[in-house]
Parts: sequence; structure tokens; C-alpha cells
Amino acid sequence: MNKRLLPLTLALQTFRKTKARSSLTVFGIMIGIAMVIIVLSAGNGMKSLILSEVSSFGDNWIDIEVKIPSTQKNSQENSNALARGVTITTLTQDDMEAVKDISAIHAAYAGITSQVVASRAQEKKRVTVFGVTPEYHGIDKSEVVEGDFFTDADDRSGVHVVVLGSDIRDILFGNDEAVGKTVSIDGKTYEVAGVMESLGSTAFMNMDEIIYIPLTTVQRDIMGVRHVLWIIAQMKKEANPEAVAEEIRGVIRERHNVSNPDKDDFSVTTMSEALSLVDTIFKGITGLLVALATISLIVGGVGIMNVMYVSVAERTFEVGLRKSVGATDRNILSQFLVEAVIITVIGGLFGIVIGAAISFFISLGARSQGLTWEFSISWFSVVLSVSFSTLVGLFFGLYPAKKAASLDPINALREE
Repeated sequence: MNKRLLPLTLALQTFRKTKARSSLTVFGIMIGIAMVIIVLSAGNGMKSLILSEVSSFGDNWIDIEVKIPSTQKNSQENSNALARGVTITTLTQDDMEAVKDISAIHAAYAGITSQVVASRAQEKKRVTVFGVTPEYHGIDKSEVVEGDFFTDADDRSGVHVVVLGSDIRDILFGNDEAVGKTVSIDGKTYEVAGVMESLGSTAFMNMDEIIYIPLTTVQRDIMGVRHVLWIIAQMKKEANPEAVAEEIRGVIRERHNVSNPDKDDFSVTTMSEALSLVDTIFKGITGLLVALATISLIVGGVGIMNVMYVSVAERTFEVGLRKSVGATDRNILSQFLVEAVIITVIGGLFGIVIGAAISFFISLGARSQGLTWEFSISWFSVVLSVSFSTLVGLFFGLYPAKKAASLDPINALREE
């Protein structure tokens, strides 16, 4: 027999003799590796989902939202204010008009959200309302498949008109015609001006269960406020996003009498900044989840050490016999190390297969719900899994292997 293959042959013979114990150890490693594969794949899928939703708006928009002013001195106060649900009321529709006056801005809309109860006849459902200015329809690029979106005149006069998402239209009207009919919103009557195309889910929100109402109407008759929560500005094609964003900050600071940027009561985010933020967040989340998944690999490694200790104890006579016929300490060390590594490699290979299969079914489930979920198994995750599992086998198998190699052959033979 080839001396180089002897450790491998002996290891396989040992596995056949201790099938149950070896299988349990392999299973422990398999779970850890599968978790690493699933976490990295799900992280990529989630990232692709978020990036696709953000990119669907195009690369020429700037988001302006309210925020609590923060400085180093009052950071604790700001945290307490956030916990109490403080509402910032300084961003207004007039700010949107000022942003629209910037030469590099093509269009802009302002918005606010609320929860209402929509009903018709015996049908009733609690839904999200988007109070938006009419420019929303042009910037968002979604189509109105029945009727029309509301107009500037509707928004200025605060008329009671709505545009329904496709699902809420089906819930309230079924097979009946919706446009021109009325629905009740928190007990008040609104006329249906149009119905949106089916949009599916975006950022875990069912866009087909949203009702769109003129901003002024929502502010006056539903929420009783004058502020907005966000402004979306669409730039002209030749505009520089960073330069436009800085100009917007200057305009709003002047309107809000803010001289210190630390005291901004609004935030301005470009598309590139949003993508960078998403990437940073997912790197942090993925790193944390991989670290947690690694714990199961360490637990599996402890199992390997336990199995190897038992193996050494059971095979003391065998070790003494091999050493008595010429086997060196190095031969014995390599024999037990090979056994530990084979256990982890087998567990790693099974873990990759199981992890890839589960990741694939997760992506299928997400796609069946209309989500843009990319299925991918990166080479990094495979290499990381196999490398780490091999290192686990070497690390946790080393001490028991050294113990076996250091046995005195005479004392070992007496153990029979």
C-alpha cells in the first residue's frame, strides 16, 4: 500500500467502524457551513432587492426628508426625542416649490403618509394613504390603467378624489366599474379618479394596497397638518448630483433660517449616496450574521475534538502496535489529523450543497411574491466555507492527534 495514502485509508476504515458518531460530527459541521452559505446568499439577495427598488426611480433623483437636528451636545436629547416620536413640521410644500425653482431641477413632488380606513358597501380595509402632489405620477413612472391621476387644480382646491392601487380597487369594487364611483375614507366621501397598474411589493410594502390622495386634501381633511415628510426632486440629465444636492441644502437652510449644518432639520440624499448607504448597511449585517453562523462551526469543532479524544482512547492499543512496528510520531499525528480534516471537509461539502439548495428555494419563494431576489452563491462563500471547515478540523484535531502521537508504545500495548 502507498505510504502516502495510508492515513487516508485508515481514516476511512475508522469512519466505517464508527458510522453513527462520525455522522453526527459531520452533521454539526454541515449545519455551520450551510448557515454561512445561506447567510451570504440571502444577504446578496436582499441587497439586490433593495438596490433594484432604489434604482427603479432612476439615477437622477434627490431625496429630501425631515430629520431631527443633531449636534454632539444634544445627541442624547435627540435620541430621547426620537423615542418619544417627535414630529418635525418644518418641511413644507413651499420648500418643494423653492426646490423646483433651482435651474438643474426638472420636477419635484412632496408627500406625506397616513393610515386610514377605506370602505364601500360591506367591504372595509385599513390601508396606507400617500398624500402627494400631482408631479408624483410623472416622476414615479407608474401607469394609470383606469381613469386619470389627479391634477394641480385638484391639489390646490383640496377636492376629495382618490387614485386606487389595483388590489384595493379589487377589494372595494370587485368586478364593478370603479372610476367615477365613490369610496369612504375615514367616514368622508371621495370620488375615484383613477386606478394604478399593478406594481407588486416595494421595500416590503404592497404598493397595490395604497390609496393616492391630493396632498392638500390629506393635510387638511385627514391629518390636520401643514408639513410634509419628504420631497423627491428629479434632476435634469446633465446635472451634477452632488452640486445640485448642495444647492438644495443651501436653499432650504436659507428658508429654515439654519446657519449651522449640524442643526439641519432635513436631510438631502442623492442616488449614489443611497446606494453607498445600502452597501455599507448590508456589509455590516452580513458580517454580523456570518460571525453568528461561525459559532455553530466552532461548536462542530468542539464535537470533532471530542470524537478524536474518544478515538484516541479506544485505539490506544492500535497506536502502540503501529509504533512498535516502525510507525513514527509523525505517522500517527498525520493519521489522526487526516481523520479530523476528512470529517470537516465532508461536512463542508454537504453544507455547501444543503446551503445552496435552501438559498435557491428562498429565492424562489421571494420571486413568487413579486420580489426582485437574485439567487447567487459566490465563490467567496464556497472558499470561505471549505477553508474554514478545514482549519476547524486541523485546529480541533491537532491536540488529540498530538496526544496519540506521544503515546509510549509499550504502555499503549498494555492498554488492550
